[in-house]
Amino acid sequence: MEEIFGMPVNQFMVFLLFIFCVGGAVLAAVALRNRVILKVAARNIPRRRAQTTLIVLGLMLATLLFSASFTTGDTLGNSIRTEALGEIGEVDVVVQAETRDASGGLAYFDQALFDTVRASLSGNPDVEGVAPLAHEERAPVLAPGTGLSVPQVHVLGYAEEWMGGFDRLVDGEGNTLSLADLDTGQAYISAELADDLEVGTGSTVATYLGSQPSTLEVAGVYERGANPAGDLSIAMPLAQFQELTGNNKINSIVITHRGGLVDSAEYTEATTSILEPLLAGTGLEVEPLKQDALDEADEAGSTLFTIFFVLGGFSVAAGVLLIFLLFVMLAAERKRELGIARAVGTQRGHVIRMFAFEGAIYAVIAAAVGSLLGVVVGWGMVRIMGAAFAGQDFHLSFTFSWRSIVIAFALGMVLTFLVVLVSSWRASRLNIVRAIRDIPEPRIERTGRRGLI
Repeated sequence: MEEIFGMPVNQFMVFLLFIFCVGGAVLAAVALRNRVILKVAARNIPRRRAQTTLIVLGLMLATLLFSASFTTGDTLGNSIRTEALGEIGEVDVVVQAETRDASGGLAYFDQALFDTVRASLSGNPDVEGVAPLAHEERAPVLAPGTGLSVPQVHVLGYAEEWMGGFDRLVDGEGNTLSLADLDTGQAYISAELADDLEVGTGSTVATYLGSQPSTLEVAGVYERGANPAGDLSIAMPLAQFQELTGNNKINSIVITHRGGLVDSAEYTEATTSILEPLLAGTGLEVEPLKQDALDEADEAGSTLFTIFFVLGGFSVAAGVLLIFLLFVMLAAERKRELGIARAVGTQRGHVIRMFAFEGAIYAVIAAAVGSLLGVVVGWGMVRIMGAAFAGQDFHLSFTFSWRSIVIAFALGMVLTFLVVLVSSWRASRLNIVRAIRDIPEPRIERTGRRGLI
């Protein structure tokens, strides 16, 4: 999750922490000047442990909902990112033709342009690999032995000598499959394609890369690594692909950056700024493949988070009313005590400060407990959603960030303390005589339109 209501998460966190720190500093300064009031406020907390526990449980409701929403948002965002990057892997940037060919496929261009691109990026420490690639996106494949076929398969031709920084083909046992080990007429196929065709190592498949079918022997089955491609794919050496198609050109140049699967995208802008002037007028364009996928995933994750957050807002509103009610009832319980304190010289401002200090202590405890407990609630929500998505091709992987917990803590603390201040002001408005005698305040009858409102 990178944005909250259109604001970058880091900026939102700094804003909340600024408010929290300023409020905490003001409260600390006031406490230093009113140490006796602070001691009176803090004394009430250990004296009524059961009441303190109930108050903390009530105050932490809003923070818990914030934390659970942020945790769910982190999980959804991370899961959507994982799904989006599943077919991209270590490929960050792709150079392709600006237009498609007559059949709607990727247009081919001279392989000499690969040397130009590689030379321009050779001195860039952030670029880990540049490789030529030829691939057909919609090649039909037939298994003569089983009679089964798949109408659209992604066939890729890699140049093994340039694939050092990219994903490697890995089989189900974790072994790396090297294209250099293939003989003429051999290829590797994906596990999904092998299942659909009911073939395995040693079987024969026929693929239509040109006007005539090409027969290939399955030399191995890989679980992952053929990027960028879909689940149904075939991988072979670039030279063999070009021989089967009768075309010595390529239709893509793939670029990978240093860093992890997600972190590597941060160098995309620098790479595109180098390549765009270089490729001007060549008919090629630079596509920030990974960054675009991450942006779309973040947008989808933010949308889902907003839905959860807005729905949770109704519960937060109920929590705000509960906080106000708790402190009004707390003031009502201590009405005689407050009346006596006012009778011996305590001012309304002192009563407000006393409740503010006590409420601040409650709020800190409640925000800390609620932000951590919200992670547990978020985990439960993810498990429930995971069961709902069990039949779909989408997997939820639970995750959370400490940044979200900090935001939930600060947001819950700020909101709770603001309500505490309002309720403290409300509690200070009492009649000293009636408070000492513990009799109710008189009802004020209002007439006219203002009283009705």
